[in-house]
Amino acid sequence: MNDAQARTMRHGERPLIFALDYPGYRTEAKVEDLQLDQYGLRIRNLLRHPLPRVVDGAAYVSRILAGSSAGDGPVAAVAAYCTSAPFAFEVAAVVSRSQQRSPKIILFDAEASTPDMILESYRAALSGIGVQSTEQELRKSVDMALLAADPRRFVDLLIHNIEREVIAVLQADGSGEEEATESARHMANAYADWLSHLVSSYRSSVVSSDFEVLNIISADGPPKGFECAAGVVRDVRMTCDRARLLRSEETRSAVLSALAVV
Repeated sequence: MNDAQARTMRHGERPLIFALDYPGYRTEAKVEDLQLDQYGLRIRNLLRHPLPRVVDGAAYVSRILAGSSAGDGPVAAVAAYCTSAPFAFEVAAVVSRSQQRSPKIILFDAEASTPDMILESYRAALSGIGVQSTEQELRKSVDMALLAADPRRFVDLLIHNIEREVIAVLQADGSGEEEATESARHMANAYADWLSHLVSSYRSSVVSSDFEVLNIISADGPPKGFECAAGVVRDVRMTCDRARLLRSEETRSAVLSALAVV
């Protein structure tokens, strides 16, 4: 498809891609940096604020799909970056039930959310406010068994801990109680979005024999392919690094080829 053809296509005829790209700040390129819209594709990032505060993959996806309309046309692919990868299977399963064919799944440096990753995110959040803890100390203070037994309570406890620690740090620096409490609430809310994302990703299903999966991996990305049960899984390693993966011409070409947009 050339540029002229792309410009002349009516809105409803352009293939639609549901993207799953967490909206928080990062130094690496984002899905939008691939500029696939210039090649006749419509891109809709489903991860937009306000993000769901749930702790289950299916429920998370139900919330982010709530604003989508059947009038948007068929979904050609579901594309996901990093720990959003498990959601791609949940989204594809929902989409498949509403249209005649299954969308392709395209993953970028896909990683599974794990208990260790969730604990590390908590450690990083504490570190960001000046509270240093070793992994051993964290494991003593956080009941990781709750992640499986009562994930809602697990998330609430970690968010409460972050808010409490922020208040303590700010008051130690001279902030008043009201100011410290308000600032702590904002910081805890931001972490609540990310923690809910990680926990829901961890509690997602990545099993389906119906999907065709293209797993695009950067040169310094995960050492092995994303583990999932699908009909066809193809791993392709790029020559670019992780930071440039989603603005690389090499990656763009792989996506366009997979969608037969050339």
